[in-house]
Amino acid sequence: MAYLLYMNEILMPVVPSKIEMKVKNQNSTLNLMNGREINIIKPPGLTEFSFELLIPQVSYPFAVYGSSEWELMAASGSNRLKRFIEAREYLGLFESLKKRTTPFPFKIERYTPDGDKLYETKADMDVTLEEYSVIEDASNGLDILVPVRLKQYAPYGLKPGPDRDKRPAQLAEEDKPVNNKDLRPLTYTVKRGDTLWGICKKYLGDGSKYPQIAKLNGISNPNFIREGQVIKLG
Repeated sequence: MAYLLYMNEILMPVVPSKIEMKVKNQNSTLNLMNGREINIIKPPGLTEFSFELLIPQVSYPFAVYGSSEWELMAASGSNRLKRFIEAREYLGLFESLKKRTTPFPFKIERYTPDGDKLYETKADMDVTLEEYSVIEDASNGLDILVPVRLKQYAPYGLKPGPDRDKRPAQLAEEDKPVNNKDLRPLTYTVKRGDTLWGICKKYLGDGSKYPQIAKLNGISNPNFIREGQVIKLG
């Protein structure tokens, strides 16, 4: 076996023939007031993994079973664990992963033909189970096909502490929009990385109001504001 695939520390019995890893682009294109088009470069989006798992209903010599709890020793030879696990146990695993509100570990390990571990790929991260299907096809006999789509999990604004995984993720204080009009400031001092759209989104509740705020402050090009500049918000 060329590699092993784990979901929530549980080894999948038959690795998929291919795994698609997609990193989405978050760049955006804007049209400036002078008609010029610009590209706003942003950090890459979250990684997505798509693959199709074969879940056997009978014991095959090429299938492997195990997890960290079951002390899997290697991917080949006499060390391979032979304990057969019924398909319904894996289906129960997928159902529980889809329902859970916290991420789980996803890992791929590569091995040589002799069973020596080579390295762990970039697919060693916390993910969420976005969707899966259960396909029963007569051409596959008793076996089940399960197409799976995973998405990388990126924590945001989590408070430090031993119980952080038990609490729902919360936005960091500085990322929260100011919804109470009475608490909105009359002016704002621009910080590094700020955009007029983002300032309007946070303090006025609508990023599209940036042309009015630009006009109010005599800003000829709303796409360029400088650090330390004081912006009147109303």
